[in-house]
Amino acid sequence: MTGRAAYRWAVLGLIAVCVAVSWTVIKLRAHDADRPPPPTGPRPAFQLPFTCGEVWTLTTYPGHDDFDIDFFFTGGPTGGRTVLASAAGTVTWAGWSATLGDGQPAPPGSSGTRGGLGYGVIIDHGGNWYTEYGHFAAVPKVRTGARVTAGQPIGVVGHTGSTTVDHLHYEQLDDGRDPKRTRGNGDKVEALFDGVPSGITSDDSSPDQTRTSRNCAS
Repeated sequence: MTGRAAYRWAVLGLIAVCVAVSWTVIKLRAHDADRPPPPTGPRPAFQLPFTCGEVWTLTTYPGHDDFDIDFFFTGGPTGGRTVLASAAGTVTWAGWSATLGDGQPAPPGSSGTRGGLGYGVIIDHGGNWYTEYGHFAAVPKVRTGARVTAGQPIGVVGHTGSTTVDHLHYEQLDDGRDPKRTRGNGDKVEALFDGVPSGITSDDSSPDQTRTSRNCAS
């Protein structure tokens, strides 16, 4: 066999290997897509995302998603209060998310922008459970990929993103409800704090609630 022929056979062999690998990957992905998401584990012992003993008002408004909570401090100004992790977990996102009226990304630190959380954090607590925090005043105190403990400071309440009023936007999500694992609106559930339902279940009819933080792990 000449050197040229050996080279051609080597190239053909490499192509065959690549095709086989690609076919295997596609088959495995298709198989995974058909699998239902793993079952949701027990809900973590979520606590109010604020300093132990602080009293906060939980509220919502028409047009909000049903289970989204807006937190306001009852003991003085809301802006500048420390936000804590509701439970231990891993930060899956920490950063800036907002857009201007023309759809362009808003610069970090802007307020009153049309969409997004502004500065915020999403935490994976395991067992398909997530919490989401938005409208921080500044860059989060944690970074994507970091492990956090219950009660660890993760940010400061502000009004960045789609608001001009200081408050914390908060959600609890069960990612097992969505086979596509998008953590979208269909994954949101009524928040529980210290085992007690939040009472925020409908953006049209949920009355304001008052809760005292038992987030005393730190």
